[in-house]
Amino acid sequence: MTHIPAPWHFDRNRDEITIYADNDWPIAHLIGFGHAGTARLIAAAPELLDALKHCVIERSEWLDEARAAIAKATGDQP
Repeated sequence: MTHIPAPWHFDRNRDEITIYADNDWPIAHLIGFGHAGTARLIAAAPELLDALKHCVIERSEWLDEARAAIAKATGDQP
């Protein structure tokens, strides 16, 4: 299985949020209030998957990558 590679990002327009791939192709569109956390999680999905794969395969060498992906998904600063 393949996925659209990172980075993904999102833009908010009033009560609508659109998640885009790096080439600005839309991936998802969320309508309604309170979706910022969901948008962050969707936008971080490729990095989270890659970091998890690296952690499982190479363990500690990729912990910084995993922490950065978690920070992106949660909206925290790394």
